Amino acid sequence: MNWTYTGKETEPDKKRRVSLGTGVQTAPGVRYKVMENEFGQILLDPVKTVPAYEAWIYENPERIASIQRGISQAEAGELVKIDLGPIEDEDE
Repeated sequence: MNWTYTGKETEPDKKRRVSLGTGVQTAPGVRYKVMENEFGQILLDPVKTVPAYEAWIYENPERIASIQRGISQAEAGELVKIDLGPIEDEDE
């Protein structure tokens, strides 16, 4: 892990907000977990938020592995065509 000095110093404003300035590039939609150590150094760790209805996927390593296997198989062209027959309209 390498730290790069951006050439900027800053201080919190009246609402305790700190501007990162233009020296730091951030990806759109990324949030940051804020951590502070005993020396007062602050680390911003980029995170992406997962909707609660999708969280179950990430809570089990076997599910993730299964999904990754499926993606790899699809990328390799290892697909199987299944005929489910005609789709019946529930209103009929």
